[in-house]
Amino acid sequence: MFTKIPTVLRSQELIDKSFLKASKITEPYHPTIEAKIRKEVIDRISTIESITCSHLLKLVKKFPTIEKLHPFYEDMIDLMFDTDKYKVSLSKAQWAAERIEALSTEHIQKLKKARKVEQLTGIMRAYYGRYSSVVKSIDGDLKFLSRCRDWIRQIPDIDPEMPTFIIAGMPNVGKSSLLSRLTGNVPKVAPYPFTTQSISIGYMHMNGVKVQVIDTPGILDRPMEERNEMEMKSILSLKDIKGTIIFLLDPTGQSSYSMEQQESLYNEIKSRMRPQMIRVQTKCDLTEERIEKISISTETMEGFDLLKEEMERIVAKRVMV
Repeated sequence: MFTKIPTVLRSQELIDKSFLKASKITEPYHPTIEAKIRKEVIDRISTIESITCSHLLKLVKKFPTIEKLHPFYEDMIDLMFDTDKYKVSLSKAQWAAERIEALSTEHIQKLKKARKVEQLTGIMRAYYGRYSSVVKSIDGDLKFLSRCRDWIRQIPDIDPEMPTFIIAGMPNVGKSSLLSRLTGNVPKVAPYPFTTQSISIGYMHMNGVKVQVIDTPGILDRPMEERNEMEMKSILSLKDIKGTIIFLLDPTGQSSYSMEQQESLYNEIKSRMRPQMIRVQTKCDLTEERIEKISISTETMEGFDLLKEEMERIVAKRVMV
């Protein structure tokens, strides 16, 4: 939804665009030179007003309202920039649009009463000057909103209202393979703010309900103490999605992490995020040991029926709520 935020023009860009369009307006015929100039100037002012106000009001409409966002997106945006300044800058864009509309109405009324060419051109110059001052006064706000747009567009396209399963576990325990097997399609890859990693999002249907499955390589795969504060807050924002975490454990030793390390990560995620969690043993084709009720192999597909049954039970329960 954040990809629809329009490009933010800086003050001079907006002024230049409006003036260029207005300069092309000419009146081919009027009985007097005064009537011709009056009509041209009125049309130019109306054009400048239309272009500028349309752009500013579109920004106000298309930029997300913080209070109306899902907590996941609200947390993400709050991490990215000063939300108070964000609200003030949008308010200034609204103010500028209203001020330009009032200026346009005021000067058009003056033009209708003016009778001499000198008066008409003087009113036009006065309008251009006052209009430019208003637009230039919000240049800092437009620059800030442009940066906000770039930051907001980095937020991954996760639907926090859709039934969700988040795959977690130490590196090399089979997370990406599980995502591929469950969804059967090429996942969307999106950067995750304040980390060097990306997440992968795949989709599947369970009893007619669309479900999203998120793989978190490099995110929910190591202790929080190894993260900086910004990374940690970004990762913990996943708790707002209220999805179910499928935590993978590999007892074969192939992942290079001990069961003690894997259990420690499981307990940390559970205590910090407090999500519903499914414990799943992976690579069961490589060992006869069974440490979990659900044991799967992405190579042989062993155990997938049991895993899907548990996922379907969770989805059905959520849909009924």
